[in-house]
Amino acid sequence: MKKLLVLALVALMAGGAMAQWEGDNMMGLFFSGEEFTDDTTNLVTPGAPFNSYIVTLNPEMMSVSGYEVGIAISDASVFVLSTVGPNGWTNFGDNTNHLAGFGTPVPVVDNAAVLCVVQMLYSGTDMVEIVFGAATPPSIPGHDGPVLADGANPDLLVPCFATSDASMGGLVATLNGEGVIAIQNQSLTGVKALFN
Repeated sequence: MKKLLVLALVALMAGGAMAQWEGDNMMGLFFSGEEFTDDTTNLVTPGAPFNSYIVTLNPEMMSVSGYEVGIAISDASVFVLSTVGPNGWTNFGDNTNHLAGFGTPVPVVDNAAVLCVVQMLYSGTDMVEIVFGAATPPSIPGHDGPVLADGANPDLLVPCFATSDASMGGLVATLNGEGVIAIQNQSLTGVKALFN
């Protein structure tokens, strides 16, 4: 009977493991353009240029016409080589201060939209933290995080939040670290640990 109860609990939690990011209007940085999980928020740096992806998750809109984000990197020896985006992407800021818009709104597919590809280079092995905050100047005074513009109405600005817990100060990714644990993330590994 005890084993049956444990199996039922594991099955329930495994179903929840599919929904990694449970908040609305989040923005994060991932080292995959297709898989947006806590596993893809850390990269062991290869000593060669690599891509990262700015992604909005669970936005309250069907498409995105623009976004704003300030990017802080804890080590000055990390170089941002280039930033490019889809659909006529134009950045009125710079490589770490995005004030970006799209010629054609980017559709939200499966609760996510890739907003930009950021190519970086870091040849060190130390742990580096990447943090999202407000762009300069911010479109929503007093909001210290990223912002999205609705694809159907670009005048409708929606405050975004980092994919990490608020106590982590906007941390969205690490290099040579542990990455970011999803907000309210449930994993099969975590459930197994309860019974060991």
